[in-house]
Amino acid sequence: MRHLLLAALLGLAASPVPGQETMLFPDATETVPELIDLYEQEDDQCRLSMNRDVQIAAACHARSLYGAALNERGWCYGRETEANADMSWHECAGDSMRFSPLAFDIW
Repeated sequence: MRHLLLAALLGLAASPVPGQETMLFPDATETVPELIDLYEQEDDQCRLSMNRDVQIAAACHARSLYGAALNERGWCYGRETEANADMSWHECAGDSMRFSPLAFDIW
């Protein structure tokens, strides 16, 4: 799965996405708990790494993809008033933090 994701990341074509009107992953079959697990796996590699290797960059991009997919399903990570240490995944509300729209077309 990781190699497939890396191949998809390397093959992305940059294009601006104003407002992210359409879902990037409307037919994805992963459940919310599966996407959270995948996000956390990539976050473990990306979050505190000072390394500038390709593998770390791929993990950080993959984390953003999983975050965007979770946002599309109505799940957000943290609230505007929370400290980073207190943030967790929850169903999105008005004060929820959301990932920036992804600036590339997956397919």
